[in-house]
This record gives sequence, structure tokens and C-alpha cells, in this order.
Amino acid sequence: MQIKTFEQLINLVLADGLRFQKPTNAKPETVSGNTKHDTKMEQLNLNKSNPEIEFKLNSEDSYLMIHSVSVTSQKNFKNKWTNFISQVKLTAELKYVVFDDQQGRFIDERKNQFPIHLLVDPYQVQPVFKLNKLIKNETFTLGINPERKFYRTLKLELQDVENLDEDYCLEFNIEKFNIDA
Repeated sequence: MQIKTFEQLINLVLADGLRFQKPTNAKPETVSGNTKHDTKMEQLNLNKSNPEIEFKLNSEDSYLMIHSVSVTSQKNFKNKWTNFISQVKLTAELKYVVFDDQQGRFIDERKNQFPIHLLVDPYQVQPVFKLNKLIKNETFTLGINPERKFYRTLKLELQDVENLDEDYCLEFNIEKFNIDA
């Protein structure tokens, strides 16, 4: 791989350095007496044409770790990335469908939605945010039923993208545990 821009170099260094970091509270799977983490490091992008991504949570100990987020652009956007960050909102939503009817319409669902903040330091020069944001699955009960349930989907969404330039993109370096895309 040939590195052509400073941004590519930063992304390569971040991806390489973050590949070996694991959250200290991750629950390992045991297979034949060996401890194995079922984690996957990935990069994903959110932008105006692709503003959301949804993940399927496979267990109550599933998690998504957002190590870092970078603002990228095809244009020379020196000092304009701060305007992009100030115009968008990034949210995460955990969801469990309690009941849907025979036609597939959602009738009742349990949601937990919260913001993910990209705060700009006044002295920040590069559009790279080291978040180390851990989004853990949660358990809950429904009504008087004592059976514990857990959220089944996690959605990351870039909001307020209507007035954005097509060239801007948020590039995430993430780690998944017991999650399918």
C-alpha cells in the first residue's frame, strides 16, 4: 500500500495502534479450555448518502467500541472540517422489538437513544477524535415478567445531513464483540 497523503498516514497509524487495545471489562468466550475474544476491528463510514448503519446484537454482553473518528474529504478541506462537525449530530440507539403484528409493523419497542459527542479542542489541528466510547448491551425486564431481555439492534446515525456537502465523511475505527453487521 502506497501512502499518498498525511491523512492516510494518520489513519494507518491509528488503525495499527488501536488494533491491539481491548476493553478491560470484555467477557471472553471459552473454547476447549482456551480463552478467545470474538472481537473484530473494522473501519466504517457514515456520510450524506449513507447516514446510518445497523448492527445485530447477539448476546447480552455484546459491545461496540468506537476507538476513533476521523473527518475525511475528497477536497482540500483545511480548517473547514470544524464547520462540518458543528453541523451534524451523531447518535447511537439500542432497540428491542417487543411485539410486531402479522404484517411486520412494529407495535411496541424498547429504545435507548443517546448522543455521541465529537468535541473540538480549540488547539486541535487534525480532524481525528479519539473517543474510546464503549457502547455495551443492557438487560431489562418487560412489565411483571421476570425474564431478562437484551437489546437486539444497535444503530449509529449521522443526523442533520440535509445541508451537508457530499464530500465529507466520518470514518470510524471500531471493535465489535458478538455483533453482526
